[in-house]
Amino acid sequence: METRVQKTGIIYVRVSSVEQVSGTSLGMQERLCNEFAEREGIEILATFIEEGESAKTANRTEFQKALAFCTNKKTPVSFFIVHKVDRFTRSQSDHFAARALLKKYGTELRSVSEPITDDPVGKAMEGMLAVFAEFDNNVRSNRSRSGMIEKFKRGEWVWKPPIGYKRISKGGNLIVDDETAPHIRMIFEEYAKGTHSFRSLAKFMSENGMRTSHGRKPCMQLMEKIIRNPIYYGLIKGFGLEIKAQFAPIIEEELFWKCQPRNKARFHSGARQKENAEFPLRRFAICTHCGKSLTGSASTGRGGVKYSYYHHHKQDCSAAMSVPKEALEQEFIELLQSITPNRKYEKLFKAIVVDVWKKNYKHLGSEGARIEKEINILKEERLRVFDLHRAGKYEDDEFLEQKNLINLKIAEKEALRAQNKIEEFSMEEALDYCFRFVRDTAKTWLTLKDQPAHRLRFQNQVFPEKVLFDGKKFGTKKMSLVYELNQTNDAENTKLVTLRGIEPRFHP
Repeated sequence: METRVQKTGIIYVRVSSVEQVSGTSLGMQERLCNEFAEREGIEILATFIEEGESAKTANRTEFQKALAFCTNKKTPVSFFIVHKVDRFTRSQSDHFAARALLKKYGTELRSVSEPITDDPVGKAMEGMLAVFAEFDNNVRSNRSRSGMIEKFKRGEWVWKPPIGYKRISKGGNLIVDDETAPHIRMIFEEYAKGTHSFRSLAKFMSENGMRTSHGRKPCMQLMEKIIRNPIYYGLIKGFGLEIKAQFAPIIEEELFWKCQPRNKARFHSGARQKENAEFPLRRFAICTHCGKSLTGSASTGRGGVKYSYYHHHKQDCSAAMSVPKEALEQEFIELLQSITPNRKYEKLFKAIVVDVWKKNYKHLGSEGARIEKEINILKEERLRVFDLHRAGKYEDDEFLEQKNLINLKIAEKEALRAQNKIEEFSMEEALDYCFRFVRDTAKTWLTLKDQPAHRLRFQNQVFPEKVLFDGKKFGTKKMSLVYELNQTNDAENTKLVTLRGIEPRFHP
């Protein structure tokens, strides 16, 4: 007597949102699935109900539970029953991945309202249904994105409200949250004072009662995120656009920009600026005894008078001392005066550089003319190739090969021409501009007093390897070439000659 195998199954029903109650309601889906199982003689082992989750991906809570139930060897399941294929998944890749997993454990997919079977026609129908389910989902997504963009262009915020704002109705615009907005304003006002790092600001706000939406204490990353967000002064960014928000700002635009750091040092806790207007020689003057750089600091004496000194960072050097700021900087000014080139040297230097420049310019000009002539010859050769092709002398393949070969040669020559091209300008004027800074080095250094970054750069250009200080006088390890040549010229009392390094280099 033939033994009849009992067919078993599970039911999976889903809606994308709680509003979907008409036509595809959970109750209707479940009822139709049960009726299908009864007609087909399938024993239902479990029912899985997914409420308000999209089928864009397979990462759904109840769906994963249903798959796990089917792949449990202790409870073999013959059929995975859904009302429609698009209830199963709306992605082709997810659809067939889940189907392959179910098939491995002997479970087949069945749709109540669509003819899915194991024969070729049923499989073809299933594939088409999966394709149309994904297509429909993509159309919905595009329509939703288009709607979001249009709302965004009107100045509405279309995502989750950031801290400081709230939304009182679904789909509505933002309004200021009276509970959290004061914390946002406090964050900007405190950071604008310049006394807080993001870490210390987070601690300060925590002490003032600020908490995240999950009830946690604020962290330094949240502080930075808030400080960087222009939404708080009424500018929203998204979809590659910047739009003026149609909801109330929490702070003024001026306050926002006041909090935006002008350099990277502001991002780090306790970072000191390298440029110090009060101590320009800090980290620039090197002790000849220990090789360490001097630092600078000020102390306040009786009556509130400030005394500024340069000194060793650590006092373990045998020559450690404190030198009054004015005294050390006066020594440095005298050093600059001693290395400043005189007018005679300047005249000789300019004459040599201009002479070398003119020779090189002339060479580069003739080199460019030669390359230009070669390019014109190649272009004429390319025209002949076209003429031969039109005359039937070249087959299409031969024509393309010759044309591409000539085009490659032309491109190489044009690159060489660009490499050798030199801008025409007056070298005399360029040198005169440079010597405006070199002509009176000490005066230039003093003039840059209110521009510490430029002053530091000027110091480094004059002395690429810093300056040495033995406790009384400055010495130098190395100066830039224009000063070194001047020193050599003075020491040897010889006529300045062209030396390697001052002649403009070129590559023919």
